[in-house]
Amino acid sequence: MKKIVVLPFLILLLGIVLTACGTAEQSLGENKTSSSTPQVLEEKAEFIGMADAHTVEVKKVNTTLNFEFTDNFKDVLNEFESGNKVKITYFINNSGQKEIQKIEKQK
Repeated sequence: MKKIVVLPFLILLLGIVLTACGTAEQSLGENKTSSSTPQVLEEKAEFIGMADAHTVEVKKVNTTLNFEFTDNFKDVLNEFESGNKVKITYFINNSGQKEIQKIEKQK
């Protein structure tokens, strides 16, 4: 009699455990498709300079921010000097990095 009561309980428990199984890739894949267009953001800050060959560093209040840029911005960034006030339009790319769309001097 105990086997008849325990068996459905074990089957139910196994079903619940297997339902929760999934891979992290499956979960991430669902999130990526839900936000196909990146949100455009803006920051106003003080230009510090190049952090490396593809990263710009700016200062905002008491913190520094880093922004990635593509080859399209190399010539534009040469026009900026340390201390210039800038307005940066950017988005968060698939790697979680802030990527510049537009940068311009502010007065």
